[in-house]
Amino acid sequence: MPVSPRNDGLKLAVQYSLPPCQLGFCGPREEKNRKLLIEFAKGRKIPPSEVRRVLERFEAMYPYLRLIARGNGITDPLDERVVRAFWVGNEMLEKVAVDDLRRLITTDFVGPGRLSKEEAERRAMAVPDGAVPHHSFHVLILGSVTGRVKFTNALRDLCRIGWGKVLEVGDRRSEVRVRYKPLVSGEDGRMKLGEEVEKGIAWDKEITPGVEVGDWVSFHWGRVCDVLCKEDVSNLMHYTQLTLGSCMQLL
Repeated sequence: MPVSPRNDGLKLAVQYSLPPCQLGFCGPREEKNRKLLIEFAKGRKIPPSEVRRVLERFEAMYPYLRLIARGNGITDPLDERVVRAFWVGNEMLEKVAVDDLRRLITTDFVGPGRLSKEEAERRAMAVPDGAVPHHSFHVLILGSVTGRVKFTNALRDLCRIGWGKVLEVGDRRSEVRVRYKPLVSGEDGRMKLGEEVEKGIAWDKEITPGVEVGDWVSFHWGRVCDVLCKEDVSNLMHYTQLTLGSCMQLL
């Protein structure tokens, strides 16, 4: 398995947050800001300060990044290690206290266009011990804080960061075919990863170049985000399973 190039924090944050932003589910809604992120992701020369300005407006992602950075004594929430912790997972998540995660919900996620104080407190109280500020936590446990997405299990599978092994790279189509484990409901109603299936994933060669058969890739809302190294795959699997285990505590 190849080792993926380590993108800087801005590039990595854009690669993962761009798909739902383009769909209007999170982040700034102005078309000019979406275009700015697209151009930056494709390697155009965009001032980093402008990219930061847009990323700081993501209602969910940026507060999580601040929380992870603060818990690890890092001043820049868009440090590549912090961004990777949230979207993929790494040891930095373990240094964030669950009480701080609960407090995040009742402070940063309250206000116009977000949760009411009462709803935020209800959700914070339901956060199980052992939960970590991984993206899977937001999708599978907390849920949308803006109300732009009404989650079903099918939508949760699209929104959580998936990972799969590339079986085929389309020559003419902007798509790769992967084998991955979808999120499904068991007979007891609990969410889990199901049996492996094949699926086509949209792929923009300018944003994620060099994808080859045999690579492991991550995807978000049906679009390729990054080529993963072995450690990335292991971390993404571990923290997703950790969140799924936390979900069981809520039943």
